[in-house]
Amino acid sequence: MKSQKPTQSGERRAVVLYVDDDRANLLAFRAIAEPTYEVVVAKSGDEALQLIVQNPDIAVLMADQRMPGMSGIDLCERVQASHPDIVRMLVTAYSDLQAAIAAINRGHVSRYLHKPWNAEELLVTLRDAVERYRLKVTVQELQIRIAQSERLYALGVLTASIGHELRTPLSIVSANVQFARRALHDAMGAQAGKSGGSLQEVEAALVDAEEGAQRLIDIADSILLSSRSEPGDREPVDLSHVLHSVLRLTRSEATHRARLLIAQSAKPRIYGSATRVGQVLLNLVLNALQALPDRPMERNEVKLALDEKDGRAIVEVADNGVGIEPSNLAHIFDPFFTTKKKGTGLGLAISKQIVEEMGGQIHVESRPGIGTRFRISWPLLSASHAAQAS
Repeated sequence: MKSQKPTQSGERRAVVLYVDDDRANLLAFRAIAEPTYEVVVAKSGDEALQLIVQNPDIAVLMADQRMPGMSGIDLCERVQASHPDIVRMLVTAYSDLQAAIAAINRGHVSRYLHKPWNAEELLVTLRDAVERYRLKVTVQELQIRIAQSERLYALGVLTASIGHELRTPLSIVSANVQFARRALHDAMGAQAGKSGGSLQEVEAALVDAEEGAQRLIDIADSILLSSRSEPGDREPVDLSHVLHSVLRLTRSEATHRARLLIAQSAKPRIYGSATRVGQVLLNLVLNALQALPDRPMERNEVKLALDEKDGRAIVEVADNGVGIEPSNLAHIFDPFFTTKKKGTGLGLAISKQIVEEMGGQIHVESRPGIGTRFRISWPLLSASHAAQAS
């Protein structure tokens, strides 16, 4: 689909391509059409095809039928195959019924005009063609928006179901970890001085387990809030703290697989949800670890970078893994799109939704065999948000 450049009034200015091997006809067409439309001209079918590739704003093609080499019908047929949105019209000085039939059947032309043309009739014909083109493009844009809305609705229903299903078992896990911590604390008191070191290690492990379970519960709650189109709780978020928390949670996953590196040039704060930011970064880090090939740990690395620039907080998650094929790169944020053998294809779609709901942006760049880098930016915490939080 093509988009046209807007004029100063905000209305799209249509580009009309006229093809004729007669220079006098090209000049005459310009004199009539150019005050109203942007006109480009070509002296042959081959030249016209090159202009269409170079100019994505061409809305209407008007071609002379009898030209050396490629005829007008042949040109319309080729344009119909490669650029079906362009409205095609044929012009000739000869009354040829068979040519008219061929033009309609092969080139799917919308009008068949005779030369010499009447200036007023020509402008009316061009106006109708331009409106037909704009209507076609508008309908296609609406179809894309409807399809996106349907996919987002399906995503909302599914994420709400996931959040609901996760919360109950996670609550049980959290309650049992709390019970185990209390029992362990009593045992440590009863056996003071006996095996204290090992019991303290168990206590530390249970603390981490409880923190992880609670974070997952918060994530499930945030999914449910998002599915109801509610903003959730917003507060100042220390990205440095979130980043180091994610590193702790993924350390066991990275053991014997990769080096986790962090490059921190600032300690930016943003306005949002620490839990949801953690959800995004956790998903990106786990994806990065899964993208690493099987090779010695020293050759694999996942790097997290934190900085601030031009009033925005910047977080990057990069790996030196297998990379993403260019054909897949444009779809990785689409709901249900995945290249993994296992997975729902929702992780990056949900992450993008979370980032954008908090006023941020997420971008990705990748080279197959080299690695992938995700870059997220949010507006830095403003004075008004800080005052509101306090």
